[in-house]
Amino acid sequence: MRDLFISVPIWVVAVLLLAFFVAVTLVVRAVVTSRCGDSSREELANEATRLLTGLAATFAFFVGFAITVTWGAVAAGQAAVEQQSSAIQQMNWSINNIPDKEESAILREKLRLYATTAAYENTDYLARGEPSNLPSAIPLDRFQDALHIYAFGPKAPKAEVSSLVSAAANLGSTAAAVSAVAQRTLPDLLAVLLLVTGVLVAGVMGVSTVSARHPVLMLVWCVIPALSITVVVALAFPFASGIGVDLAPLQSVAQQLAVH
Repeated sequence: MRDLFISVPIWVVAVLLLAFFVAVTLVVRAVVTSRCGDSSREELANEATRLLTGLAATFAFFVGFAITVTWGAVAAGQAAVEQQSSAIQQMNWSINNIPDKEESAILREKLRLYATTAAYENTDYLARGEPSNLPSAIPLDRFQDALHIYAFGPKAPKAEVSSLVSAAANLGSTAAAVSAVAQRTLPDLLAVLLLVTGVLVAGVMGVSTVSARHPVLMLVWCVIPALSITVVVALAFPFASGIGVDLAPLQSVAQQLAVH
């Protein structure tokens, strides 16, 4: 299901949901119209109108809760990316302070390769929630191995070892934080409740309009659950949509390392 949602544009999801809710509304309206007489239809329409307020409030509650949950994941992901960018900059600063310029250049190149890979090649894997296969994992391991070999070797001044190791550990923890956020998604139960409530709202709207000759507002009501669920879907996958996590801070750092 995750691959399906991230493989199509978000506007396609909105159109499909709108068509689905319109179909539910029209089918329910057609069934009531064909099976009930005039007096029964009037009574059902009045009951549905009163019920619609409560259902709409319930749907709004689930939408609000779902957006809160998913936006929390987006905010956490953005914070993790910014911390990762900061950790790379701190690591670069520590490497620049290494007295051995040849060793510093080697480590800086390995750090640049990791930053570039993380900024530009991880996106699809993060969007699919597959952090175990990130392309940046191997460059990160190679950089950390090279840094530890230098830090605990005979060339490294003892005063620098602690700061280098701490910076490397911080870099690894921020990368892990980004991977952890990539695995977040909307709870299945909440997604089911949201869809079921939206269907109920559409169905009750169809019943409430059985007495109307031109139920234009019925279509307007269908737009509301369609757009609401589309927003939830867009936020449910933090690294997959345009309103999710922005990797621009990480890309900016990668470009700076490439220049220097």
